[in-house]
Amino acid sequence: MEVDSCLVPIFIETAVSKQIKQVGTGVFLDFQSAPFLLTAAHVTDELDSGSLLVPTVNGLSEIVGYHAHIDLLPELTRNDDSVDMAYFRLTSDFARSLCAYFYPLIGKTELLTSSLELGVVSVVGYPASKAKRKASKFTSELAYYRGVAADQEAYDQHDFLHDENIIVHFHNKRAVNPENGESMNPPSPRGVSGGAIFSWPQGHEISQDWSKPKLVGILHSYKAKEGLFIGTTLLPYFAAIQLGSMKGFGGVK
Repeated sequence: MEVDSCLVPIFIETAVSKQIKQVGTGVFLDFQSAPFLLTAAHVTDELDSGSLLVPTVNGLSEIVGYHAHIDLLPELTRNDDSVDMAYFRLTSDFARSLCAYFYPLIGKTELLTSSLELGVVSVVGYPASKAKRKASKFTSELAYYRGVAADQEAYDQHDFLHDENIIVHFHNKRAVNPENGESMNPPSPRGVSGGAIFSWPQGHEISQDWSKPKLVGILHSYKAKEGLFIGTTLLPYFAAIQLGSMKGFGGVK
Protein backbone atom coordinates (compact mmCIF):
# COMPACT_ATOMS: atom_id res chain seq x y z
CA MET A 1 0.00 0.00 0.00
CA GLU A 2 1.28 3.47 -0.83
CA VAL A 3 2.10 5.43 2.30
CA ASP A 4 0.72 8.74 0.97
CA SER A 5 -2.84 7.39 1.24
CA CYS A 6 -2.75 8.31 4.94
CA LEU A 7 -2.80 12.08 4.19
CA VAL A 8 -6.08 13.84 5.04
CA PRO A 9 -7.10 17.45 4.23
CA ILE A 10 -8.47 19.38 7.21
CA PHE A 11 -11.14 22.05 6.78
CA ILE A 12 -12.72 24.54 9.16
CA GLU A 13 -16.36 25.59 9.31
CA THR A 14 -16.33 28.94 11.07
CA ALA A 15 -18.80 29.30 13.93
CA VAL A 16 -20.00 32.78 12.96
CA SER A 17 -20.14 32.90 9.16
CA LYS A 18 -20.42 29.13 8.57
CA GLN A 19 -17.84 29.39 5.80
CA ILE A 20 -15.76 26.32 4.99
CA LYS A 21 -12.13 26.51 3.96
CA GLN A 22 -9.10 24.25 4.09
CA VAL A 23 -6.65 25.04 6.91
CA GLY A 24 -4.23 22.12 7.07
CA THR A 25 -3.40 18.47 6.67
CA GLY A 26 -3.42 15.46 8.97
CA VAL A 27 -1.71 12.07 9.01
CA PHE A 28 -4.07 9.13 9.63
CA LEU A 29 -2.11 6.62 11.72
CA ASP A 30 -2.71 3.31 13.43
CA PHE A 31 -0.58 3.32 16.58
CA GLN A 32 -0.74 0.47 19.06
CA SER A 33 -3.96 -0.71 17.35
CA ALA A 34 -5.72 2.63 17.89
CA PRO A 35 -6.62 5.30 15.29
CA PHE A 36 -4.99 8.75 15.40
CA LEU A 37 -4.86 11.87 13.26
CA LEU A 38 -1.55 13.70 13.74
CA THR A 39 -1.26 17.36 12.74
CA ALA A 40 0.23 20.71 13.78
CA ALA A 41 -0.99 22.59 16.85
CA HIS A 42 -1.55 25.81 14.92
CA VAL A 43 -4.01 23.86 12.77
CA THR A 44 -6.05 22.68 15.77
CA ASP A 45 -5.84 26.19 17.26
CA GLU A 46 -8.50 26.92 14.62
CA LEU A 47 -10.95 25.15 16.93
CA ASP A 48 -11.23 28.51 18.69
CA SER A 49 -13.00 29.79 15.56
CA GLY A 50 -15.17 26.84 14.57
CA SER A 51 -15.28 23.11 13.85
CA LEU A 52 -12.58 21.09 12.12
CA LEU A 53 -13.87 18.83 9.35
CA VAL A 54 -12.41 16.00 7.24
CA PRO A 55 -13.83 13.98 4.32
CA THR A 56 -15.67 10.83 5.41
CA VAL A 57 -18.21 8.43 3.95
CA ASN A 58 -20.83 10.95 5.16
CA GLY A 59 -19.21 13.95 3.45
CA LEU A 60 -17.25 16.60 5.33
CA SER A 61 -17.66 15.65 8.97
CA GLU A 62 -16.53 17.16 12.25
CA ILE A 63 -13.58 15.27 13.74
CA VAL A 64 -14.74 13.09 16.61
CA GLY A 65 -12.26 12.07 19.27
CA TYR A 66 -9.88 13.17 22.01
CA HIS A 67 -7.83 16.25 21.11
CA ALA A 68 -4.43 17.00 22.67
CA HIS A 69 -1.83 19.70 22.06
CA ILE A 70 0.91 21.55 23.91
CA ASP A 71 -0.30 24.68 25.67
CA LEU A 72 1.82 27.82 25.46
CA LEU A 73 2.70 30.35 28.12
CA PRO A 74 0.49 33.47 27.86
CA GLU A 75 3.34 35.61 26.52
CA LEU A 76 4.18 33.17 23.69
CA THR A 77 2.59 32.49 20.29
CA ARG A 78 2.73 29.50 17.97
CA ASN A 79 5.56 31.26 16.13
CA ASP A 80 7.61 30.67 19.30
CA ASP A 81 6.66 26.97 19.40
CA SER A 82 9.42 24.82 17.88
CA VAL A 83 7.40 21.60 18.31
CA ASP A 84 3.90 22.81 17.26
CA MET A 85 2.30 19.38 17.64
CA ALA A 86 -1.26 18.18 18.14
CA TYR A 87 -3.20 14.98 17.63
CA PHE A 88 -6.69 13.48 17.74
CA ARG A 89 -7.30 10.04 19.19
CA LEU A 90 -10.21 9.23 16.89
CA THR A 91 -13.20 7.18 17.95
CA SER A 92 -13.33 3.79 16.26
CA ASP A 93 -16.59 4.63 14.46
CA PHE A 94 -15.20 7.89 13.11
CA ALA A 95 -11.99 6.21 11.97
CA ARG A 96 -14.05 3.67 10.02
CA SER A 97 -15.93 6.49 8.29
CA LEU A 98 -12.58 8.09 7.36
CA CYS A 99 -11.52 4.83 5.70
CA ALA A 100 -13.93 5.57 2.85
CA TYR A 101 -11.15 7.67 1.25
CA PHE A 102 -8.00 7.19 3.34
CA TYR A 103 -6.00 4.35 4.86
CA PRO A 104 -4.26 4.49 8.24
CA LEU A 105 -0.52 4.12 8.11
CA ILE A 106 0.50 0.94 9.89
CA GLY A 107 4.12 0.20 10.74
CA LYS A 108 5.74 2.43 8.11
CA THR A 109 7.24 4.78 10.70
CA GLU A 110 10.74 5.46 11.98
CA LEU A 111 11.71 7.01 15.31
CA LEU A 112 14.79 9.14 14.73
CA THR A 113 17.46 9.64 17.36
CA SER A 114 18.80 12.48 15.19
CA SER A 115 17.46 14.12 12.05
CA LEU A 116 21.07 14.44 10.89
CA GLU A 117 20.72 10.77 9.88
CA LEU A 118 18.31 11.72 7.08
CA GLY A 119 19.16 12.08 3.40
CA VAL A 120 16.45 12.72 0.81
CA VAL A 121 12.97 13.34 2.20
CA SER A 122 9.55 14.28 0.88
CA VAL A 123 7.04 16.63 2.46
CA VAL A 124 3.49 15.70 1.44
CA GLY A 125 0.22 17.46 2.15
CA TYR A 126 -2.79 19.31 0.80
CA PRO A 127 -2.03 22.92 -0.26
CA ALA A 128 -4.91 25.30 0.40
CA SER A 129 -4.63 26.59 -3.17
CA LYS A 130 -5.71 23.17 -4.45
CA ALA A 131 -8.92 23.14 -2.41
CA LYS A 132 -11.94 23.64 -4.65
CA ARG A 133 -15.67 23.89 -4.12
CA LYS A 134 -18.27 22.92 -6.69
CA ALA A 135 -21.82 23.31 -5.48
CA SER A 136 -21.80 21.56 -2.08
CA LYS A 137 -18.75 19.39 -2.80
CA PHE A 138 -15.21 20.16 -1.68
CA THR A 139 -12.11 18.64 -3.22
CA SER A 140 -8.38 18.97 -2.66
CA GLU A 141 -5.19 17.59 -4.16
CA LEU A 142 -1.96 16.26 -2.72
CA ALA A 143 1.33 18.04 -3.42
CA TYR A 144 4.78 16.51 -3.09
CA TYR A 145 7.91 18.45 -2.18
CA ARG A 146 11.19 16.53 -2.27
CA GLY A 147 14.33 17.95 -0.71
CA VAL A 148 17.51 17.20 1.19
CA ALA A 149 17.72 17.09 4.98
CA ALA A 150 19.74 19.89 6.57
CA ASP A 151 23.03 19.59 8.40
CA GLN A 152 23.97 20.76 11.91
CA GLU A 153 24.69 24.31 10.74
CA ALA A 154 21.05 24.89 9.76
CA TYR A 155 19.82 23.67 13.16
CA ASP A 156 22.24 25.98 14.96
CA GLN A 157 21.42 28.94 12.73
CA HIS A 158 17.66 28.67 13.24
CA ASP A 159 17.74 27.49 16.87
CA PHE A 160 16.17 24.06 16.39
CA LEU A 161 17.15 20.70 17.89
CA HIS A 162 17.99 17.81 15.58
CA ASP A 163 16.62 15.26 18.05
CA GLU A 164 13.09 16.73 17.97
CA ASN A 165 12.95 18.78 14.76
CA ILE A 166 13.47 18.06 11.07
CA ILE A 167 14.76 20.72 8.66
CA VAL A 168 14.54 20.13 4.92
CA HIS A 169 16.03 22.29 2.16
CA PHE A 170 13.42 23.15 -0.48
CA HIS A 171 13.27 26.32 -2.58
CA ASN A 172 10.01 26.70 -4.49
CA LYS A 173 11.74 28.72 -7.22
CA ARG A 174 14.43 26.08 -7.71
CA ALA A 175 12.14 23.04 -7.71
CA VAL A 176 12.60 20.35 -10.34
CA ASN A 177 10.46 17.39 -11.36
CA PRO A 178 12.17 14.25 -9.96
CA GLU A 179 10.87 12.21 -12.90
CA ASN A 180 12.52 14.25 -15.67
CA GLY A 181 14.74 16.82 -13.96
CA GLU A 182 12.86 19.74 -15.54
CA SER A 183 12.02 22.94 -13.66
CA MET A 184 8.56 23.06 -12.13
CA ASN A 185 6.39 25.51 -10.23
CA PRO A 186 4.99 23.67 -7.20
CA PRO A 187 1.96 25.05 -5.34
CA SER A 188 2.48 27.23 -2.29
CA PRO A 189 2.89 25.06 0.82
CA ARG A 190 0.19 27.01 2.69
CA GLY A 191 -2.22 24.37 4.01
CA VAL A 192 0.40 21.61 4.05
CA SER A 193 0.98 22.20 7.78
CA GLY A 194 0.32 18.97 9.63
CA GLY A 195 1.36 16.94 6.61
CA ALA A 196 3.86 14.11 6.48
CA ILE A 197 7.64 14.10 6.27
CA PHE A 198 8.76 10.87 4.62
CA SER A 199 12.32 9.57 4.44
CA TRP A 200 13.48 7.74 1.32
CA PRO A 201 15.81 4.75 1.85
CA GLN A 202 19.30 4.79 0.39
CA GLY A 203 19.21 3.88 -3.28
CA HIS A 204 15.63 5.13 -3.73
CA GLU A 205 16.26 8.89 -3.49
CA ILE A 206 14.49 9.67 -6.78
CA SER A 207 12.03 6.77 -6.69
CA GLN A 208 8.31 7.27 -7.31
CA ASP A 209 7.43 4.02 -5.52
CA TRP A 210 5.41 5.27 -2.55
CA SER A 211 5.56 1.92 -0.80
CA LYS A 212 9.24 2.62 -0.02
CA PRO A 213 9.49 5.70 2.26
CA LYS A 214 8.80 5.81 5.99
CA LEU A 215 7.05 8.47 8.04
CA VAL A 216 9.63 10.29 10.20
CA GLY A 217 7.88 13.53 11.15
CA ILE A 218 5.03 16.02 10.85
CA LEU A 219 5.43 19.38 9.10
CA HIS A 220 4.59 22.65 10.83
CA SER A 221 6.37 25.50 8.98
CA TYR A 222 7.83 26.69 5.70
CA LYS A 223 10.36 29.52 5.62
CA ALA A 224 10.08 30.70 2.02
CA LYS A 225 12.98 33.16 2.13
CA GLU A 226 15.42 30.56 3.47
CA GLY A 227 13.86 27.69 1.49
CA LEU A 228 13.28 25.49 4.55
CA PHE A 229 10.54 23.10 5.61
CA ILE A 230 10.49 22.55 9.37
CA GLY A 231 8.74 19.80 11.24
CA THR A 232 8.74 17.68 14.37
CA THR A 233 9.95 14.11 14.72
CA LEU A 234 7.51 11.41 15.79
CA LEU A 235 9.02 10.95 19.25
CA PRO A 236 7.24 13.96 20.85
CA TYR A 237 3.96 12.77 19.29
CA PHE A 238 4.31 9.24 20.60
CA ALA A 239 5.33 10.55 24.03
CA ALA A 240 2.21 12.77 24.09
CA ILE A 241 0.06 9.83 23.00
CA GLN A 242 1.40 7.76 25.89
CA LEU A 243 0.41 10.56 28.25
CA GLY A 244 -3.05 10.66 26.68
CA SER A 245 -3.31 6.91 27.17
CA MET A 246 -2.63 7.37 30.89
CA LYS A 247 -5.62 9.73 30.90
CA GLY A 248 -7.74 7.19 29.05
CA PHE A 249 -8.04 9.60 26.09
CA GLY A 250 -10.96 11.21 27.89
CA GLY A 251 -12.95 8.01 27.67
CA VAL A 252 -12.82 7.80 23.87
CA LYS A 253 -13.31 4.28 22.52
